[in-house]
Amino acid sequence: MDTAVPIPRVLVIDDEMGPRESLRILLKMECEVLCASSVDDGLRLFREKTPDLVIMDIRMPDQSGIDGLREIRKLDVHVSIIMLTGYGTLETAQEALRLGANDYLKKPFDTGDMFRVVRRQIKRTQVERRCAHAAVELDALNRQFVEQLKQRDHLAVLGQKSMELAHDISSPLTAIMGYVSMLADQLHGSREQLGKQYEESMECLTIIDKSVTRCHELLDFWRSQKIGSKRERRPVSLSAVIKDIVKAVKPLAMKAGIAIKVQALSEPWQVMADSIQVFRAIQNIITNAIQSLAGPGGWVAISCRTDGSQVEVCVEDNGCGIAQANIEKISQPYFTTKEQGLGMGLGLYITRSVIEDHGGTIQIESQLHKGTRMIVRLPLYAADQLPGATVRDVLSKVS
Repeated sequence: MDTAVPIPRVLVIDDEMGPRESLRILLKMECEVLCASSVDDGLRLFREKTPDLVIMDIRMPDQSGIDGLREIRKLDVHVSIIMLTGYGTLETAQEALRLGANDYLKKPFDTGDMFRVVRRQIKRTQVERRCAHAAVELDALNRQFVEQLKQRDHLAVLGQKSMELAHDISSPLTAIMGYVSMLADQLHGSREQLGKQYEESMECLTIIDKSVTRCHELLDFWRSQKIGSKRERRPVSLSAVIKDIVKAVKPLAMKAGIAIKVQALSEPWQVMADSIQVFRAIQNIITNAIQSLAGPGGWVAISCRTDGSQVEVCVEDNGCGIAQANIEKISQPYFTTKEQGLGMGLGLYITRSVIEDHGGTIQIESQLHKGTRMIVRLPLYAADQLPGATVRDVLSKVS
């Protein structure tokens, strides 16, 4: 079997022969270099050859590099694009970054800088495309899985498939954790150049790292289910759980233009629980609330309080609501009101199972086209040592 790594393909678009030839000669030992003297020719080559990297001059007659950038982004959202800028076009280069370029270099460029940027951006394209391909395959597998569940004993098949998935997904998760560590090291080395973006990027990597670690813990949970053991339960702060969930779902909410309002306890009121399971259960509720909202103007309010014996988490939204006839059904396995392929009908079933296994309850209140309120109640840990009055302190607002 041929395991040779394919040679990366680079497309250079520049109306000047000098820079085109310089890049061709510089990169030809490591890459297949395609050259075009105009945006139109470049777009034609892009469609035919699907390069791993585009290097494009900003200033060109007829169509500018900015025009070319817009057109290429319509064709491929994953390919890396480096813009070349001459004297006096720095502001235009910064605009290119806002429009989707990945980097820019000034003319005349340093050959060492060019090699480093080219290698980094080719690798970025390859990773992005592998992730996109994996997402498509995962979606196809998910659809196939749903069809199989309709034809066979659902719970038995789910148990088997979940173990297969737990096995198959372990290696990619380990790879992701490795790349997160590498990215963290690279960011640290570029701290001065990144400025304020360094802290923002490190925060995002920290959230990714926590999420991947949580996935590993879920895999451990599924493996423990197979061998019949149970995870140890410990005192867990629901306020801390809510904060972590909000960080995890923030990109989903921001993409949809949805505001998340968080009201939680300043006191670390705790429940005796498996933290991974409780996180999983409440995240399902919050994610469903976000997905029930059609677009900008939507909101999800999350509050937490206690009556001295129980901790109550309330998740409320102004989304599409649930028909009264379906309220009793939505916690049943495989029941979903989402379009085919968009949901398996297991989220609220899992949530109810987890909450009830922890000695709690879940209450659902909803009006069609007006919104839904879901209230989770769990026994308060060490209730005799904690205050019994209801307290509600606004900790944060994420929009």
